[in-house]
Amino acid sequence: MTKQMHKKKQKKIYEILDLFLLVFKTTTFTIGGGLIIISELKKIFVKKRKIISEDDFNKILATSNVIPGVTAINFVFLVGRKLGGFPCALLLTVAGILPSIIAIIMVFFYLKLVPNNIHVEKFLEGAKISSIIIMITVVLKFSKKMLNNSVIKWTICFLIIFAIFKLKIRISYILLIFFLVYTFKYITIKKILTKQEKDIG
Repeated sequence: MTKQMHKKKQKKIYEILDLFLLVFKTTTFTIGGGLIIISELKKIFVKKRKIISEDDFNKILATSNVIPGVTAINFVFLVGRKLGGFPCALLLTVAGILPSIIAIIMVFFYLKLVPNNIHVEKFLEGAKISSIIIMITVVLKFSKKMLNNSVIKWTICFLIIFAIFKLKIRISYILLIFFLVYTFKYITIKKILTKQEKDIG
């Protein structure tokens, strides 16, 4: 029994370390920011490894966007929590942050040693353009999946974009409105269901 438990523990540790390496590798070699990292992680977690379902992935992504902070870091934390509890969540968060810290330190020292390097400037310019194109593609792909071709959802989406960019309404206010609306919706549905259960009983 003890031997079996030890094997299970070892397997769990191996799985967590494997996830750590996956996230670390993805965040190290992906240029373009959080959404592109999430898109790459989706290919690994959902399509290749089938660790989590697409439905769970979308739910985690939606929660990551609502929580304050960097979406990609929120995302890897929540994935880690789902797959291996708090220790796994903590390790995946470190795996998500570490490559950025290493890259920033390297770039800082390189630019200090070799200032005004034309090759670095051109590389950063090219990376910026390509990452914008990839980001637009990723946003459209996620939008299509998550909005499920619903006219109402697409209308809400465009109204939010209009409110943010044209009316200059802060996104925090929009999130607060949605939070209040869905809280009210949840309470109302719960009350109706409770009433129905009482009537049946």
